[in-house]
Amino acid sequence: MTESLFDTKFTSEPSAGNTAGISSEESPINSTGVSTNTNNTNENANGETNTLPSINDNSNSAALINYRVLVSAKESGCLIGQNGAVIDSIREETNTKAGISKLQPGSHERILTVSGTLDDCAKALSYFAQALCNANIENLVNYSYFPLKQLSLNPCVEGETTILRLLIPNAQMGTLIGSKGARIQQIQANYNISMIASKSFLPGSNERLVELQGTVDNLYDSLRIISRCLIEDFSSIVGTSYYVPKASNYARNYSQTNKRVNNQNAVTTSISFANDMVGALIGKNGSRIQGVRKVSGATIGISDEVEGKPERIFTISGTTHAVEKAKSLLYHNLEREEQRRAESESK
Repeated sequence: MTESLFDTKFTSEPSAGNTAGISSEESPINSTGVSTNTNNTNENANGETNTLPSINDNSNSAALINYRVLVSAKESGCLIGQNGAVIDSIREETNTKAGISKLQPGSHERILTVSGTLDDCAKALSYFAQALCNANIENLVNYSYFPLKQLSLNPCVEGETTILRLLIPNAQMGTLIGSKGARIQQIQANYNISMIASKSFLPGSNERLVELQGTVDNLYDSLRIISRCLIEDFSSIVGTSYYVPKASNYARNYSQTNKRVNNQNAVTTSISFANDMVGALIGKNGSRIQGVRKVSGATIGISDEVEGKPERIFTISGTTHAVEKAKSLLYHNLEREEQRRAESESK
C-alpha cells in the first residue's frame, strides 16, 4: 500500500456518520442571502440558474465525473513526484483514476485527468493543489501567454494558495456561471476563492479555461460545489472537441524572435548558376552543397527549376564573412567542374 503523503481531512469533509451534514428541513443560505436549496432554484429560459446546489446535497454522490486540468510541464513533475509517489498516493487515497498526458514536442502543456465520484474527484484535485503548494513557487515558471498565463492578477502566496486550470466544455459553462454570472459570483464569495473563466476557447477545441485560485481547503469546498453544478448538465458534453496541447504559438514566436535577433548583422545575397551546372554544385545526395554550408556557416537556399529559365538562383544568408566564404567555395566548385568538363572534351 502506498504511504499517504497528505492530510486526509478537510474542514467541510462529510463524516461517515452524517453524510448529509444538515437536516432535510434546513435550507442553507449563502452570503448573498439567497437560499441554496436546489428545490428553490430559479432557472431562466437558457437553463441557467441563479442559485447553487448545497454542498451537502448527496443526490448525485455516486455519480462519476471526469475532470481535465491544464498543467505546465514544470508543474506536472510536482504532481507526479519522484518515481510517481505523489500521483500514486492520490489515486490510492481518493479512489480515483488519475493520469497526466505525455509532453508533446514543442509544447509546454500537459493535461491532468481525474475520474471518480464527485467528492472523491474534489479531494484528489485538492491534493494535487497541495502538491503545487508544497513546491517552491520560484521553481515554477510564470508564463506570459494563453492558456498557461495566470488570468487572476492576484499573486499566489507561497505555501498557502495555488491555481488549478480546469478545462470545461463550453456547453457546460452556462450551468457553472449561472444566469448573469450569479453562480460563479456566489462560489467566489462563499468559498473565498478567485474563479475566472476565459472568454475564448482553447485552440482547436470548444473547451474553455476556468481558473481557480485559493487555499487548498477552499479549493476543496469550491470543487465539491462545481462538481454538483457540472453533473446537472452532464449530458451536454456529448460532441465536445477536447483541447490537445501542441507546439505553442509562444514557442514559435520565440524561435522567430531569436532568429531575427541573431541575424541583425546578417546579409543576404543571390547568385545565378546555369541549370546544367547546378547538379555538380549540389553534388551526389547534396554532399557538395552541405559541405559548403558546413564550412562557411551560411544558409543556402536553391530555387526550383522553372521551365524556360536557363538559370537557378542560390540565395545565401549569414554574416558577411559566412556569405563571402560560401560564395568563394561555390565559385571554386564551379571552376573545378568547368575544368573537368573542358579536360573531358579535349580527350
